[in-house]
Amino acid sequence: MTIPHREHPLPPALSGTVQAPPDRPTKTTPTAGPDQPTKTPPTAGPNRPTKTPPTAGPDWPAEEPPPARPDWRERLTLATDLALIGLAVTVLALPLVTAPAALAAGSAAVHGRYSDGRLPPWRPLLRQYRRSILPGLPGLLAAIVLVIDLAAVRGGSVPGGPVLLAVTALATIWLAGAAALVLVALGRDPDLPWLTAARWAGNRPKCATALAGLGLIAFFLALAVPVTFPVVIGFHLFAIHMVSDRLAR
Repeated sequence: MTIPHREHPLPPALSGTVQAPPDRPTKTTPTAGPDQPTKTPPTAGPNRPTKTPPTAGPDWPAEEPPPARPDWRERLTLATDLALIGLAVTVLALPLVTAPAALAAGSAAVHGRYSDGRLPPWRPLLRQYRRSILPGLPGLLAAIVLVIDLAAVRGGSVPGGPVLLAVTALATIWLAGAAALVLVALGRDPDLPWLTAARWAGNRPKCATALAGLGLIAFFLALAVPVTFPVVIGFHLFAIHMVSDRLAR
């Protein structure tokens, strides 16, 4: 009698293979698809500003570089030209009646020197010199009268004492500043009539006062060392142009 034999399967531990149970699915690596977008690193956008490294110090506005200053050679050339202008004015003013015309031509030469960086041609200056002899005579006569009046008050020939002397001296000094401003106007525009230049100077009393003080300093410098008188004239003409350019607009 035979007993029927039923084969039973070996358990997984003995068979050498591991099978996944039906109720536990295997894990698979997720892949990018239409329903699961890929993750990309965030980039800078309108809602995410970029980070910039901090800069050292506050954010000051940019300033323009300062203008280059002339070196010693340019300054020496300017000083030499001013001395030559003063010497030429002194020589042209020796007849005395030509002193206002010489100063007007020297003012034009100084204005051309610092405007163009070189001395102007001498022919236009000589034409201005000859043309200014007659118009400058009234100014010369007024200056002579003021000097005689000042000398008379100082010597006691005219009554008034120290008070009148101080008033006359102040008036003379201020009129000298106004005359210097007239020279500035004639140096800027050689064709300007002398009467128009005098009116223009009279409408700027503050600038005339400043030029009066400047002329007083130049007078005492020339009085201390008389041999430097021609050089002082050139530098004084240059100074009155510089001051008037800032005060007489």
